[in-house]
Parts: sequence; C-alpha cells; structure tokens
Amino acid sequence: MRVVIVGAGMVGLSIARALIEEKRDVVLIEKNAETARRVDNELDCLVINDDGSRPEALRLANTESADWFLALTGSDAVNIVSCGLVASESGKTRTIVRVETPFYSALSPVQQKSFGIDYLIHPAMEAARVLADILHEGFAGSVTPLHGGALQLRTVFAPVFPEYVGKTLGELRQSALKHFLIAAVVRSGGIVVPKGDCRIEETDKLYVLGTPDSLNDLLGPVEGLENTARKIMIVGITRIGERLLELLQHPENTREGGLIQKLFRKKPDIAILDARGEECTRLAHIHEGITIQNVDCLDEGVLEKVGVARQDLFVAAGTSQAENILIAQLAKSLGAKKSVAITTNHRFLHLGTRMDVDSYICSNDAVVSSVLETVRKAHIRTIYDFYEDDVEIVDLTISPSSPVTGKALRNLELPREVLLAFVMKDGDLVVPTGDTLLEGGDEIGLVTHKKHIAALEHIFGGTDGS
Repeated sequence: MRVVIVGAGMVGLSIARALIEEKRDVVLIEKNAETARRVDNELDCLVINDDGSRPEALRLANTESADWFLALTGSDAVNIVSCGLVASESGKTRTIVRVETPFYSALSPVQQKSFGIDYLIHPAMEAARVLADILHEGFAGSVTPLHGGALQLRTVFAPVFPEYVGKTLGELRQSALKHFLIAAVVRSGGIVVPKGDCRIEETDKLYVLGTPDSLNDLLGPVEGLENTARKIMIVGITRIGERLLELLQHPENTREGGLIQKLFRKKPDIAILDARGEECTRLAHIHEGITIQNVDCLDEGVLEKVGVARQDLFVAAGTSQAENILIAQLAKSLGAKKSVAITTNHRFLHLGTRMDVDSYICSNDAVVSSVLETVRKAHIRTIYDFYEDDVEIVDLTISPSSPVTGKALRNLELPREVLLAFVMKDGDLVVPTGDTLLEGGDEIGLVTHKKHIAALEHIFGGTDGS
C-alpha cells in the first residue's frame, strides 16, 4: 500500500509513524522547512518540503500511483484544494480530508465528491463519537467496556491474584482462566502480548478481558458503568464543546443520534460555561433551552456556585489541555458523578491517569484511529490502545470471501506476538477454542503489536482488501 500524507502535525505524524510501522510505503509533504527536516531525520520515508496545494509538490510525490491521499494540515483550504488536484489527476487514488470548520464538515456526500473527497474527517465529530460511546457504555477508571458492554477490559495488579503468581498462562487456562483472558502484561521491560508460556510475576500489571459477569465473579462488580447522565455540564465554547452540545441537543441531526436518543428518553438538562462573554452571547442566539454562564471555572468557588455537585456528567472541553484535566479533576472532587477531560495530545493522558478523572478523550487520537481504520484492509479497527507501548487491541469482521472463512482457529498462522482475544458470532460472545470455525460475519478481536497489522490484513482480508 502506498500512502501520500500532506501535513506533519501531530495527526499526520502519528498516522505516518503507524503506517511505516505497518510496513507501508509513505510519502510525507510538509510546508514548514524546520518541521520537514526534523521529520526527515525521524521517519523512514520520503519527506518533501513543499506546499501540499502546489501541483508541483503533488507530482513530485507521485500521487497518481498512491492508493491513499491524506490531506491532514491545519488549513481546510490547503486540504481541500490538494485533494481536488489529486482527484482530478487520478481515478484510483482514494482521498481523506481533515477539516476543522463546521461549514466543510456539513458537506453532503454529493458536495464532497465534487471536491474529490472520499472521506471527510472532523476532529470535533470524532471526539463526539467517542463521547457517545462513553455515554452508551458507561465508564470507570480501571474499566474499558468493549462491544457495547458485552466485554470489559479491566486493569489490575498481579497481587490481586496471589494464587496465580509464578504460574504460566498455559497452566492457568487448564483451570481458572476459561472465561476470561489476560490480554496484556506490563512489566519493567515493557508490555508483553502473553502466550501460554508467559509466567505471571508479582510486579506485573495485568489487562484482563472477559464478559462483565465473568469479571464480576473474578474481581467483583465495578461501580460507575450505568448510564444515568441527566444533568450535563460542559466547559468551553470550542469546536469540540459545540459539537458535543449539538450531539446532545439535536441527536437527530448526527450520525450518533440513534444511540443518544436511546439513552435519553428526554433531552438532558445541559449547562455550558465559558469565560468569554462574547462567545456566551453568540451561543445563546443559536441554542435554546440550555443554561449558558459567563464564568471562569478556575476562579475560586465558581464550580461550587454553578452546582457542579449535582451534575451526572461533567465535560472539560476548553482550549487548554492542562486546564481541562485540572478542571475535570476539580469537578470530580466537588461531587460530579462522572468527569471527562478533552485533550489533543495523548501525552497528556499519562498525566491524567494519575488524577481522579473518569475518562479522557484525545481528539487527535480519535482522528488517527478513524483514518487508520479507513485505510487498512480487512476493516481492521483499533478498539483499545496500550499507551505503554506499540500494542493495541483491534477487531475486524470476517468477510465471506476472506481466506480464513471456514477455517478452524488452530489452523490460523498468526505471528507469535498476536493473541486471539475473542470471537463474536451474531452478537454473542463465543469462548474461542482451537476447534472454533470462522464464518463470514464473525467479529474477532486480536491483541497485536502495530508492526503486525499488515500481516493481519493479508491473513484475514487477502490482498484485495475484502
């Protein structure tokens, strides 16, 4: 697969790194000379220092031979113009465009096609979709619901299982570990995708995957997974903040609308806070039925005065990532049932995990995940990223034409650093064994190092991308 990327910002650089790790042929176009030099030294790919909207730069990148063209700069104009130029020269190159302004995000499919756009990516939309998943599945600090809550990924430390320490997973699977799976092990040397010979050590951090019932039997029930958000407070009249507001106020106009309408029998009670008076005035003319307050949430006593203790869900979506984490933590300490902090850089998540915040949404990571899911063959989708290393949990749906259709699991030739985590048949979880047959429509989950994604595409999707 050959991919041309315009823009070496956080999103473009993250996608380039992931694709290079997956052994793709990547060309990166970056206008800023200093950034281009730095990226050229960091990445094993061709880096072109030029404006991605210049036909000469696109010809130098040989976009006509590219499978994918990704326009990911911070300029909507550059992204759309470059995409249009590529589409006019090539009939086979598929395009993805990142846009920031609401005008372009609202383009109809016909309008998108007229600009040469195959897929439109909007960071605020992607963040809203992550929030929709959180609202649907609930959230708790040590628990990540997967597949609509049918599965859970829990984080525990090995001393919780004193009887397991010193034993291999192969030994444990003969007894206790039949209805749940240790998906990953974090130890001093990094993250391990465990096989049967992996021996649990006392200092290990374990990621345990299973059904809620099986994990409740093992670890006890977890509080905070119910969907009870009726009073919601959002801090920040930003693109993301406004998109979240639109999602909650008018779900019928969004892709996530069906999901949100199922959650709320009636519209939730929403309040939005911002320190900028002019933005509060502007928003008041757009939205009715919500409380808009011109306050600075970092001022002493403000959150108490606005009633943060009565909120079921508190979302910090301001322009400052650090302030979002601090405000979300403060709201939680003052009595908000659930708090969410919005960031644009996943490095802040490492800080955030040490603080009392229920969930974090990295808008750039949401964009990266959406783009990678789109360009990967076999429709491989990242459903959990272990930020400790280059390991993730991915899922995919088996195509009837897949080369694995009709095969038993024991006959799959998976790389050693890949672990088959689960199989879903017609929405029901099947505890996989070597005799389990894969059929068209089955969903499977795998724990894998990112470098094996291309191999998994070949195994499950074939070379035609089906």
